[in-house]
Amino acid sequence: MAITFKVDSTTGEGTFIRVLRDGFPFGKILDAVGLYRFYEGDREKLGGAQLQDADLERLKAAIQSRYEGRGR
Repeated sequence: MAITFKVDSTTGEGTFIRVLRDGFPFGKILDAVGLYRFYEGDREKLGGAQLQDADLERLKAAIQSRYEGRGR
């Protein structure tokens, strides 16, 4: 299960990074004033970030480490 990242945006949410698993939307990374937060699914929940980190590349590596190879 390959995890990839793509910069995306919507009118309501602004710019964010879409997280794709095998080419399909899996979650998103939002920048919360210097702290990047990863949310599974299409909607973020207050206090519900699965992973977070101040360093974007470290967060991407953590997402890949946790979710690559896991089934849907």
